[in-house]
Amino acid sequence: MLATFNDTYEIKSIIGKGGMSTVYLAEHKRLHTRWAMKEVRKQQGTRFDFLAESNILKRLQHPMLPRIVDIFEDRDCIYIVEDFVEGITLDGLLKQQKKVDEPQGLQWLRDLCGVLTYLHGQRPHPIIYRDMKPSNIMLQPDGSLKLIDFGIAREYKQESNADTTYIGTKGYAAPEQFGKAQTDARTDIYSLGVTMYHLLTGKSPYEPPYQFVPVRQLVPELSHGIEYILNKCVQSEPADRYQTVDELVDDLDHIYRFDRAWQKYQNAKRIRVAVVAVMLAASVGLMVGGQVVMGQEKEAAYSSLLAQASELYTTDYDGMVALLDEARTLYPERMDADRQQTYALYLNGKWQDCIDFGSDALQNYGEDIQIRLSMASAQFELGEYEDAAEGFAQGGELSVDNLRDYAVCLGRLGEIDQAEQILDELIGQGAHPDVTQYVQGEVYFAQEDYLDAETAFLDALDQSETSALTRRCYVSLGDLYRDCAALMRVNASPIEYPATKSAELLSSAVVQEGLRYDSVLWEMLALAYFEAYHTDASVPQNYLTKAAECFNRVIELGVTKEYLYSNLYTIYYELKDYAKAEQALTAYEEMFPEDYMPHALRGMMLITIENAKPQSSRNYRPALAEYETAGSMIRSSDETTYYQQLGSLIENLRRNGWL
Repeated sequence: MLATFNDTYEIKSIIGKGGMSTVYLAEHKRLHTRWAMKEVRKQQGTRFDFLAESNILKRLQHPMLPRIVDIFEDRDCIYIVEDFVEGITLDGLLKQQKKVDEPQGLQWLRDLCGVLTYLHGQRPHPIIYRDMKPSNIMLQPDGSLKLIDFGIAREYKQESNADTTYIGTKGYAAPEQFGKAQTDARTDIYSLGVTMYHLLTGKSPYEPPYQFVPVRQLVPELSHGIEYILNKCVQSEPADRYQTVDELVDDLDHIYRFDRAWQKYQNAKRIRVAVVAVMLAASVGLMVGGQVVMGQEKEAAYSSLLAQASELYTTDYDGMVALLDEARTLYPERMDADRQQTYALYLNGKWQDCIDFGSDALQNYGEDIQIRLSMASAQFELGEYEDAAEGFAQGGELSVDNLRDYAVCLGRLGEIDQAEQILDELIGQGAHPDVTQYVQGEVYFAQEDYLDAETAFLDALDQSETSALTRRCYVSLGDLYRDCAALMRVNASPIEYPATKSAELLSSAVVQEGLRYDSVLWEMLALAYFEAYHTDASVPQNYLTKAAECFNRVIELGVTKEYLYSNLYTIYYELKDYAKAEQALTAYEEMFPEDYMPHALRGMMLITIENAKPQSSRNYRPALAEYETAGSMIRSSDETTYYQQLGSLIENLRRNGWL
């Protein structure tokens, strides 16, 4: 292994070595960030899939899993660059303190159940970890855990009868890992049970008595509940274990149930010694214990309501709100329900509602980072970049998605240096190339380097792995082509016929799954068709009709903006379809009854219609009535260009004796 690899990473030291690979501590030469570089030798034959770890990890995102940031290959080895996880393995911790106490162990058990639930929930194929043990769990400086070795993880496929590789760590591995049976979620539950057994008792599976005796025989102060749970985890037959992690978590949530039976038994024994004293103690105990149990049941119900609500974010908003309202009745002082509802409003594209609801929540409860970030994301979608940037700046440690949008905000605000700093941070964190290309495109866009921006956005679109980023790329390209279309009107666009490009691109976007109901893209497409029709003589004549169809589609999707109706009027007026132009003005008037514009536009259209008639048949009085109505409705804040234009036409008619 060279001291410097691929001219990018400098090798600092060896941090781990095993039969399958060597792990080095590496530093990125330019960014000075630290990474773990795993060197996997190819000459191991076909027994192992050297890329199993990278193939699995590169598509997973969970705080307890390391990220893959780079993969290299030469003749002899494969090199996988992933997160360098600081801290100590739980195996190392056990060497220092022999065992952990039950409260700490229960918290870690919950955390590990969480990451297994995530892995087992992957679709179409669940991920089976297959190597849970203390040496593969890192305790980080902040107290959180992270799994650090996915070398033998595999996808569970129901049609498979057996694993392709029979491997695991003896003692921690389930019996089926050394036979011909297929491993599944119950395999991980077994290894998790052995791991927790080791942590709570200090006894590894390699030490006497070489079998799993009830844990309270080794550590009497452990609860009956944890004894029952671990015993069920480590059964030899998979059918006798918990069948899913959710079943295990359910017993964890109600662990007190196991000990209540024991308490009842103990109370019965005490009655034989001192009936009166025990009755008094029992009555007090029942009251206190009842309060504890009620509190635990209440907490469990609250958590369940929040969990159920989270499954309905984008499928049943009203049902989600009903569940959150029920949770609020249990703990009205907590912010969880408001936090989830703010996020759901953002996910559903109700961006202004998200901002308004979040603002009320912050006013009622005080500052909350998650609500602030949901609001910032909504402000970003609305183009309120200054407010969004302020929200992201207050958001603490930002996710890759938040950093991405923060960088875009800064670029759109002209803060190029700060945007580039965040781009470097994203690269340093190992963000996927689609994200970094997208942000790079925004930096170019902010610098008015339109050609490089176009290339970067198209590259990001081609590499995009998420529908959210795909949409962002389409929107940014639409904005780019819009700005270049404005430049084209003064012969200054570096991109030829940008409006036509935009129409072609966005017309392919709005038919895609997940984007068919995106009003922003439909609106951009309508404007692109309209602009292309007026700037590119080579486009089909139906582009103007298509623009009208798209504007109508935007209105159907629930968007209410004055200009949508005025643009529809303009298109139909240009097509000389005055009946549809009148329909557009009537809809405009109904939607915005206090706006003078429908009357001003109708007045001009009526004059055009009358001008086409024989002089003896002309009647301009309806146009005059619209002019007078418009004048009576004008407010001090209104822009009056159209009213003035109509006024000039009316004055001309008067001078010529038509009025």
